[in-house]
Amino acid sequence: MLIRLTSIIFLLLLFWSCEEVVELDLEFDSKVVVVSEIAPNRRVEVNLSRSRSILSEEPTEYIGGAEVSIENRRIGQTIELFFQKGDTTDTSNPNNTQIPLYLAEERNLIGGSNNYELNVKVAGEEPISAITTIPERVNIQSLNVTNFEKNLDPRVDNQFKINFDFGFIHNPLIANNYHLVAYFIYDTFDEPAEPGADTSFYSLIQTPIVEDLAVESPYTFDFENGVLIQGDDISEGTNNFNVELSVSFDTNFPTEASNPQLIVELRNTNFDYHDYHFKLSRQRSQRDPVLAQAILIPSNINNGLGIFSGYNYDLRLVRLRE
Repeated sequence: MLIRLTSIIFLLLLFWSCEEVVELDLEFDSKVVVVSEIAPNRRVEVNLSRSRSILSEEPTEYIGGAEVSIENRRIGQTIELFFQKGDTTDTSNPNNTQIPLYLAEERNLIGGSNNYELNVKVAGEEPISAITTIPERVNIQSLNVTNFEKNLDPRVDNQFKINFDFGFIHNPLIANNYHLVAYFIYDTFDEPAEPGADTSFYSLIQTPIVEDLAVESPYTFDFENGVLIQGDDISEGTNNFNVELSVSFDTNFPTEASNPQLIVELRNTNFDYHDYHFKLSRQRSQRDPVLAQAILIPSNINNGLGIFSGYNYDLRLVRLRE
């Protein structure tokens, strides 16, 4: 018994002492990544960057100086996009406060039930393109806020709870996949920096967290905002959902004088939009990305990576009173 125990200890020490760090020399071919989701009455935005190796710790490299255009394939109209700094926070790179974007001058460029082609030319790369279709609009039939109150839990500060019911009619011939999003908007101001200076008034937008969705059909929490719902799991006809939200404020939390408002938006999304959001949301929700099953993020970009997709929507706004 003693000999066996001694042998085991010896083998453990032997293998322990042979630990060695192995440098992986992986070949990586960087590609242009395109991200653009278009909808009627909303400005076209296109983000261009370069893909990175999974082992890379470098920040995202955004691409400027490209030629970007979008064509309405039904009427043959082509619009050139211009390049400028955006004001959207990059959640993947919190140190990057602004994302460079290619924007369209016109806000009414996109119409429902039309096909659009995105074309991108980047120096040293093959021409990049993608095609998407805008689905038909779905209508929110009703929206009713049933609760708006401050959370009294001493473990959280300045957190509000919002409950609302909303109803819509599901027609499987028009809609297959939905994305329910919500925004919380309120007015605030900054005190004058010095006596006699003007007071700055502005509106702030918060993205609430969906705590619960009372519905029999399955849903997925989206990585950006709200929840994704598959139309195949919804009964045809009138559907009513109850939603519970929470929203937190570090500073300038709203009062009744702040005119707090809730915006609820129901999107009818095409397949590419839903597939991209669904799989990226699943990937980001994994707690152990090393041991978890690999999830491949879909791409519909020719000669590149990323997503060019479309959606249509209806939204309602309601004022909140605590």
